[in-house]
Amino acid sequence: MIRGGRVAVIGSVNQDVVCEVARLPGPGETVLASASRTNLGGKGSNQAVATAKAGGSVQFIGRIGRDPVTESLRGAMTRAGVKTTGLREVPDVRTGTAYIAVAAGDNQIVVDPGANFVWESDAELTAMAEAELLAAADVVVAQFEIPLRVVTWAAGLAGRFVLNAAPAAQFDDELLRRCDPLVVNEHELSEISGMPTGSREQAGSAAHSMCLRGARSVVATLGAAGSVWARRTDGPHEVEVVYQQAPQVVSVDSTGAGDAYVGALSSALAAGLDLGEAVGFATAAASISVRSTGTHTSYPTHAQVAAVLAEVPPARPIRLPYLIETRFTAI
Repeated sequence: MIRGGRVAVIGSVNQDVVCEVARLPGPGETVLASASRTNLGGKGSNQAVATAKAGGSVQFIGRIGRDPVTESLRGAMTRAGVKTTGLREVPDVRTGTAYIAVAAGDNQIVVDPGANFVWESDAELTAMAEAELLAAADVVVAQFEIPLRVVTWAAGLAGRFVLNAAPAAQFDDELLRRCDPLVVNEHELSEISGMPTGSREQAGSAAHSMCLRGARSVVATLGAAGSVWARRTDGPHEVEVVYQQAPQVVSVDSTGAGDAYVGALSSALAAGLDLGEAVGFATAAASISVRSTGTHTSYPTHAQVAAVLAEVPPARPIRLPYLIETRFTAI
């Protein structure tokens, strides 16, 4: 695999407060943690670090508070190989914070966005160095832990735009048409498409519908079951849908596994791999990340991913049993 494609990640940066518990609490319930830790987090910084470790040359664009954790978080990104030219401090605003409970490989997360939602106007951003970083990248990656208008602004400057629509939110078709791919899990895909995604066939149908609606391609992750991807082919109404099974591994901690997937996928796309090959690479990366605790420490290097690629089962087309009835027209 060719390495070193240029990736610009625009998104959130948080301080994570992680508590390890025997089981996740129910509503109104208190549980005691067996251990706790703080570390660099946020979907944006997670994906930037995952991309860099997977072989990409990464610029990160984000907003952080001017407080005691600023330099430690910036330093953590730099040590991971991420360039932070576009990470600006916002005075009088706290750094974003995520509160995470982890139990038996599952997690619950509450996010206080803080500086992640304090950005300049579009006109001001266009005059900043961030605009040049986005325009120069082979792939631009964004998520929804920053304002939608900032995501839309970044998409307009991108050559190839990867949108991880998480947390799920409704957005217009103009932004959807920029996505190549739109990356979502099955729950986000269901919310955005308005269709069920309980099986791989249903997820394939929903991904198919999003391509008909305008997305150039869609990747839907299905947890331990793998992923489904879809893309438009020769004509506006021609869409191929493919299922990628994941290797069966023992999951120790799934926190950040989706970000490991997006980072590896983006790195592979920036290096020039075909979407199907990039999905296979990302599947291998995610299967490694869940085998140990933590986020950035669990993200694999390019060499580690390459070493387990043979464990990824071959992808196979999904033959949808019926033509999807849809109100959308392909554009």
